[in-house]
Amino acid sequence: MAEPTAPRTDDPDAAARERALDPSRSIVLEAPAGSGKTMMLTQRLLRLLCTVEHPEEVLAITFTRKAAAEMRERVTRALGGDADASTIQGRLLLALAAAVRERSRRLGWSLEANPGRLRIQTIDALNRSLAAQLPLAAHGAGELPIADAPERLYRIAARRTLLDAESEAALAADAELLFERLDNDFGRFETLLADMLRARAHWLPKLLPGGP
Repeated sequence: MAEPTAPRTDDPDAAARERALDPSRSIVLEAPAGSGKTMMLTQRLLRLLCTVEHPEEVLAITFTRKAAAEMRERVTRALGGDADASTIQGRLLLALAAAVRERSRRLGWSLEANPGRLRIQTIDALNRSLAAQLPLAAHGAGELPIADAPERLYRIAARRTLLDAESEAALAADAELLFERLDNDFGRFETLLADMLRARAHWLPKLLPGGP
């Protein structure tokens, strides 16, 4: 069964939607509220599912649980044939869903019985799954819950860093210099480190190989 594509038209919006469905392209989707971004992303996810051997190869990441739940509901409803067939985009969605169902049947995915094989999750959930795969040597095994209020953890990490620095030859001199600049105020030093951890997205990439 051939994977459906958006109908060709001279309409610039429709042409852009057609390009966005091309799995060989990387796209950036920018549009105002209510313009159908979620519909477009749902269609693209279904289109990508038509190209893989296992549904887990397609990963959709959102920032919030609400957005992940909405996307999962859209995809699940489409796979169940629940979409507005009175619109061009609705008919395309149904056609893509039918192609995915056929591929699921042919390759034994059983998506209807196992919708959990659809990888639609938050970025926090993705990070958690990656961290859970760390080897024992990296102290990454076991349950790794996401902390909704990490401030206390930042403080604990900062305190441990300062205590470890006293016995770590590679860090002792630097820690001593900073303590001198801060008038040996341990609490202030701890606060500064905790604040740095809170803003690590701004400076950590500069320390990693290949960073800016």
